[in-house]
Amino acid sequence: MHDVIVVGGGHNGLTTAAYLGRAGKRVLVLERRDLVGGAAITQEFHPGYRNSVASYTLSLLRGEIIRDLELERHGLETVPYQGSVELLQDGEVVQFTQDDAHNQAEVARFSNRDFDAMKRLRRQLLRVGDVVRDQWLREPPDLGGGIESLIAAGRAALQLRKLDAKDRLFLVQMFTLSASDLMERWFESETMRQIHAVHCVSSNFSSLHQPGSAIPFFLNVLGEIDGQRYRWGVVKGGMGAVSQALAGAARAHGVEIRTDAPVARVLVEGGKAAGVRLESGEEIRSKAVASNADPKRTFLGLVGKEHLDPDFAHHLEHWRMGHASVRMNLALSGTPEFARLSGARAATALQSAITLLPDRATMERCYHMARAGEIPPEPYVNIQVASALDPGLAPPGHHVMALLCKYYPYHLAGGKNWDDIKEQVADGIIAAVERHIPNLSRITVARTVMSPVDLERVFGLTEGDIFHGRHDLDQLFSLRPHPAAARYRTPVKGLYLCGSGAHPGGGVSGAPGHNAARRILKDLR
Repeated sequence: MHDVIVVGGGHNGLTTAAYLGRAGKRVLVLERRDLVGGAAITQEFHPGYRNSVASYTLSLLRGEIIRDLELERHGLETVPYQGSVELLQDGEVVQFTQDDAHNQAEVARFSNRDFDAMKRLRRQLLRVGDVVRDQWLREPPDLGGGIESLIAAGRAALQLRKLDAKDRLFLVQMFTLSASDLMERWFESETMRQIHAVHCVSSNFSSLHQPGSAIPFFLNVLGEIDGQRYRWGVVKGGMGAVSQALAGAARAHGVEIRTDAPVARVLVEGGKAAGVRLESGEEIRSKAVASNADPKRTFLGLVGKEHLDPDFAHHLEHWRMGHASVRMNLALSGTPEFARLSGARAATALQSAITLLPDRATMERCYHMARAGEIPPEPYVNIQVASALDPGLAPPGHHVMALLCKYYPYHLAGGKNWDDIKEQVADGIIAAVERHIPNLSRITVARTVMSPVDLERVFGLTEGDIFHGRHDLDQLFSLRPHPAAARYRTPVKGLYLCGSGAHPGGGVSGAPGHNAARRILKDLR
């Protein structure tokens, strides 16, 4: 018998397995696909061109996990972006680099005050972010009480006390104000309001006027690259290198990993998880089961409502998904050329995080259209030319481009089908990007397009949600995904959550996997 079976070989599942193996437990990872990594994988999508297929950028992977599991020894190498480029709807381009003087001049085109405001906002985000970071590798307090929860709540309170009154107010505002309201308080120019508010779209699905829609700003300050805070970047070899490093660490600690082993059911006997049944019919026994699948798939699919309290099952049925997106990879025979950037600025831009940003009013219309099942006319697009930082991903002189595009609905109105319209939708996205990169179609050799339905089919992401559930106020911290399952242990004894549907949520952080492993080890002892 295994001590623990981990269902799903995504990066969080591998993190859980590696920590459990490091503690001497007998662990088996079961992955439904023919390779591990979940959405953090690298594949050749056209002969000679490789890229991250779904997840595409790194910052949130905790340094503690990198050090504990010696991931650099197992091949993890990161390369930071050289800045960011904002492609605005009116054709304007705002480029931020590592040079403060350059950035100040950029912002001064729109306001004489907003650069100082941007610096103050960043400093405050970093201070408040330290409190939030401290909670990421800890269990949230149990709303039902208990000594462990009192300790956890007390620890969080001590962290809050380190903040002065101004920072405490800001923390409350981050969780309660809308993205638009918050940015209107900080910036005087509409351009800077647009840049900061619309970026909340990247890890959310809500109106920019919805309370709490500013929460995604924390993702900008919680991460680091090589010890540098507020930095994002690429992984050499693509995001699959993260998963391979985690798998290498797990195997080094004796973990067994089986691919092509889809789990059909968690075996529940006497109210306790006793192992799993594969789709092949094979049954494998264990003392505990950790699910890297999202909460809906875990409880309503793998466990089944018959083993759940009706109120708990009802809550999970109404667990809100919503990070659906269209994901594209382009194989390029040449270098993308910007309509308004050239020379050294263009070269730096290719090594930066690039975003196509609709204005706030357009983004708001697009959200409501997507919510109604319609295809929005103006996409929000995160663009990455990873080969500009990691040339080995493409042939010499060639490039690969990743595009993550929002808002797009999972459920389409009017009886439409994603398989019928996704190439047409992709054409519209490319046309929008070509307003800023006019040679894009000319140098495109091949492309792959993944709709929200494809993301569900391929990666098992319910409704194409890359974060396993929305980051709304009532789906975070001690409420993620339910007070009875927020500390990784679930109402089914011996069953644990270790994926992004648990605290602290989505992103390639490894934090849910790390925390779940700690809880499992406590319980097994």
